[in-house]
Amino acid sequence: SHLLGGTYLLSKLLVPQVQKADEGRIVIVTSGGMYNYKLPSWDALTSSDKSAKFDGVSAYAYAKRGQVLLAERWAKEFPDVKFATVHPGWSDTNAVDEAFGDAKKYLNPLREPWEGAEGICWMVGTKSSNLQSGELYLDRAVQPKHISGPFFTEGSFTKNSEAEVDDFLKRMKEAAEM
Repeated sequence: SHLLGGTYLLSKLLVPQVQKADEGRIVIVTSGGMYNYKLPSWDALTSSDKSAKFDGVSAYAYAKRGQVLLAERWAKEFPDVKFATVHPGWSDTNAVDEAFGDAKKYLNPLREPWEGAEGICWMVGTKSSNLQSGELYLDRAVQPKHISGPFFTEGSFTKNSEAEVDDFLKRMKEAAEM
């Protein structure tokens, strides 16, 4: 999956090179699709339980939540490297319809792809001193990582425990054979 190969493995392989760079950083493009989900058990994350019905919206959200957790943890593990996740915002797509249904009205105004790309480009091009390692960004600003509270405020329903994150990282390392 893109979480294992594209985020975990690629980022881990990049760390030594980024540590040598003056303005290095690892920027991970995630999605607001993760806001309604915490990272599930390894079996659910990897669809190991073949009797369970596959849910593409949940699988996508789990991977995106995993990216945010990786950046948070790596920011602590590698303090000399800036890690940040960036959410490009919501566009009017079939995926947004499927994930949010009637609640997508709360995401308005929906945006054009270039608007999301602008924030990502800023993350890559700005001085690393402008970035807070381990944080989630949207439109050049740090955002809450969990909005399961009332009126889209910071909540705890989607937060994983340290033990859950430890297990996730251990299993990612094993899966990547690192």
